[in-house]
Amino acid sequence: MLSGLAIFLSRIPAWAQAPQLPGPPCGGPAFPDYPPLGDPPNVKLWTGSELGPSWAPPACTAWPAGAATIVVGLAGHFSYAGGADSLLARIGAISALAQVRYWSVTEAKWNNMFERATALGGPDPKTIRGDFSALELRDGGERYFIAADNRSGKDAVSRLQVTAAGNDHFTLETENVSPLRWSFLTYAAPGKFQTWYFLDRDGETGWRFYSLTRVLYASSLFGSVIPGKSYINRAVAMYRHLIGAQTDRDPPAAP
Repeated sequence: MLSGLAIFLSRIPAWAQAPQLPGPPCGGPAFPDYPPLGDPPNVKLWTGSELGPSWAPPACTAWPAGAATIVVGLAGHFSYAGGADSLLARIGAISALAQVRYWSVTEAKWNNMFERATALGGPDPKTIRGDFSALELRDGGERYFIAADNRSGKDAVSRLQVTAAGNDHFTLETENVSPLRWSFLTYAAPGKFQTWYFLDRDGETGWRFYSLTRVLYASSLFGSVIPGKSYINRAVAMYRHLIGAQTDRDPPAAP
């Protein structure tokens, strides 16, 4: 009887099967899975309708249960000889975000992702300071930075926190503290644009990288007007930036 059920299930067409859900590397295999060392990252995008209203974020993200407009998972596998502190220093170099470039689907060209970016001494946008060091990030405290997205051009405060910091494994999370605005409209309330990063050493110089981003827009309208490829290209741009690769390297991840 069980063998007959297995045969039946194997014949269900792909479009009729439930989509595999986002899976960061915490307690189970990653999905999307890691590519071979040095290959381009694997990226998967889910819409809210694909996830369904009952979708629960992975427990290790500490995200509250709730809907999502867009979820993007990225798994990469890269070589890096600098070690964990060097990677943490790259993450703490907030000012370098102004040099990150991504492929704009709507304009069909490489654009800067941010107009400007700087570290902050706290959530107050007036407390401008220099970049964070690896030592500062290792202490696990909440760090803040301000960045102006190229589309809105408006400064927005975000929180950055390293939640685990070993020499072979570390995790961090970011989320918007201030509302994200486009013109006079708020398109994402505080805490509704969140990303978790997981990095694990693989051998002497190899690292496995996984990022999971959740976006919940204030209106479904915003999710319908922004192409899904834009989310993919921005995720790949941040991956390239954090591993020290050229961010506007052809070909684009999603042309």
